[in-house]
Amino acid sequence: MSASDDIRAARAAFNDAITRRDLDAIAAFLLPTYHVLTARSMQRNNREESVKSWADMFDRDGTATYGRTPDEIHVNEEWGMAEEHGRWTGTLMANDGPMKLTGVYAAKWHNTAQGWLLQAEIFTPLTVERGPTVS
Repeated sequence: MSASDDIRAARAAFNDAITRRDLDAIAAFLLPTYHVLTARSMQRNNREESVKSWADMFDRDGTATYGRTPDEIHVNEEWGMAEEHGRWTGTLMANDGPMKLTGVYAAKWHNTAQGWLLQAEIFTPLTVERGPTVS
C-alpha cells in the first residue's frame, strides 16, 4: 500500500472514531503537538485540548456528526510528511436548531512509529444550512 493509501485509510478510521464517539481512538490519530483551527475559528493547541473539545461536544450534542473526504494527498516520503486537502461535512444542534455545515480542509500528517498521525488541520466552512429539515 502507498503512503497516500495509508493516509486515506487513517482518515477513514478517524471518521469512524468520530462516528463511534471513541475518544481514545480519536486521540490515537493526533500527535501530542496537534493543532486545529476549527470552522468557527477556535484553536486547539494540543491533543489533550482537542480530545476534551470532542468530549464536550459529544456530551452537549448526541446528534453531532462529522466526516472528512480526502480529494488530494501529497506525500514527501523522504521527510515522512504529507498534506491532505478535502471536503468535510458536519451536522450539529445549534442554539437555534439543527445545522449542517460543509466546507474544505487541509491537514498535515507525519509518518511515525505508530503510523501516519495528524500534526495540524484547518477547516473552512463554505455552506451553512439551518432548520428542522437539515439532515
